[in-house]
Amino acid sequence: MKKFRAAGSIIGILACIVGVYFYLSDDGGLKLSLKKNDPVSTKEAETKIEKSFETPVSSKVTADYETMNDEELIQEVHNMSHQKVEADKKWGSSEITADKVQKLYEVIKNKDFKKRSNKQMLLDILEPWTKKDFTNSVSAHNRVWSHQKGNIGKATRLLTPQEELEYIEKEFR
Repeated sequence: MKKFRAAGSIIGILACIVGVYFYLSDDGGLKLSLKKNDPVSTKEAETKIEKSFETPVSSKVTADYETMNDEELIQEVHNMSHQKVEADKKWGSSEITADKVQKLYEVIKNKDFKKRSNKQMLLDILEPWTKKDFTNSVSAHNRVWSHQKGNIGKATRLLTPQEELEYIEKEFR
C-alpha cells in the first residue's frame, strides 16, 4: 500500500509541475510539442529555390520531351506549375529547373502540334519561365487546367517562397 501512496504522490507532484508550466507559459506550453523546424526567411527560401532551379538535370529526362505527344507536353507544364501555385488539389508534380524549361521550350517550338493554339499556349507559358519569370504561373496553371477540362484544383494564388520551398522539399527531396 505504501508503494501506491508513494507513486501517487510522485504523480501528483509531476502533475502540479506540469500545471504550473502551462499556467506560466504564454503559449500554454504548446511550443514544446508543436514546434517543427524554424521557419526560413523569405530571402533564404528564395535563395534555395534559385539553387534548385539551377540544379542540372539528366539529359535522359529532357530527352524524353522529344518523344512526348502534345497532351503529354501539356501535362508536363501543368505538373511543373504545381510547384508555384496554391490549389485545392494537385495531381502530378515535376520540378521546375532551368534545363527542363529550356528543353521543353525548344521541343515545343520545333514540334508540329495537332492544334496550333495548344503550341502557342505552351510557348506563351514557357517563354517567361526561360527568363526565370514565374509571375504567370496562376494563369498558366488555369489555362492548362481549363484545356484539360478541370473542375477541381483551380489555382488561386502564387505560393509564398516559404510555401514553394516546402513543396519542393516534400515532392522532390
